[in-house]
Amino acid sequence: MPQTPKLSPQQKVALVEKILSGEISRQAAAQSVGVSNTTVRQWLRIYEAEGPGGLTPREKSHHLTAEEKQAAVADYLAGEGSLEICKKYGIRSPQNLEKMVETAKQGGALRGYHGASRHRGDAYTTAADRVQIVQDCLANGCDYGATALKYNVDYKALVNWVGRYRAHGPAALHDSRHSSEGTRRAKGRARAVAPMQRLVIVLDCLENRKNYGAMAQKYAVAYHQVYRWVQRYLQDGWLGMNDRRGPADDPGPEGEWARVAPANEDAAEKWVARCAGVPDALPALLRRAGYSWCVIAKILFDLARM
Repeated sequence: MPQTPKLSPQQKVALVEKILSGEISRQAAAQSVGVSNTTVRQWLRIYEAEGPGGLTPREKSHHLTAEEKQAAVADYLAGEGSLEICKKYGIRSPQNLEKMVETAKQGGALRGYHGASRHRGDAYTTAADRVQIVQDCLANGCDYGATALKYNVDYKALVNWVGRYRAHGPAALHDSRHSSEGTRRAKGRARAVAPMQRLVIVLDCLENRKNYGAMAQKYAVAYHQVYRWVQRYLQDGWLGMNDRRGPADDPGPEGEWARVAPANEDAAEKWVARCAGVPDALPALLRRAGYSWCVIAKILFDLARM
């Protein structure tokens, strides 16, 4: 079936004015240009409501405020005709008005347009953050736009999170493939990451159920780097944080460690506190991973020598 040629705004205006002047019927006009009667009726409504300029492409879409939508619905329920209401409020289709009325009858909120449906937020979120954001969105009547702007997260991702939360509960939000970060590489990542910082990233990743994408975004490193470091840690422990491009010697010969090793847990905790160059988060992450202070001191000693 051949495609109907697209009419210019001038051709639409000329056709509508012929109908209004009585030169041609609406049905004959639709047949003459190969469009449906419904399309011609819509052109007529737009022309009558907005004049010839309404049939030209809009540089900026017209969006009703929440108050205008509520007023339009009130007029409809008061018995005013659909066409008159559409003309009064600049609603281009009676179907749009009917949707507003149906939403209001079902107790839904009539919200104004705030542009958030195209919002591409870039905030870093953990699984716990996503659960909180989704619960806040549900508590506010699924106002996706307002929630996306409030937390600076991607609108489409938020809709996805809510759907998964409803279907499968909070556990569904731990999957990095459905997070706002995705599995993309973070921009501006560091060329070299020190062994201690690698261990911070690994332990944080394991605490967040191996959310490699989120960790890559949070620490500005590549996704494949996080994945590789985690696998090395699971295989070789903290010694796997060595980049393996240098000598394969033991980073902490037992004889040297024996000379500086703390005698007990209290001494080890103080030794760790005095250890220079340790990321602030590392000791706490190691403790949550189940290491004693004596083992943490040994880990820091080994990492410092890599």
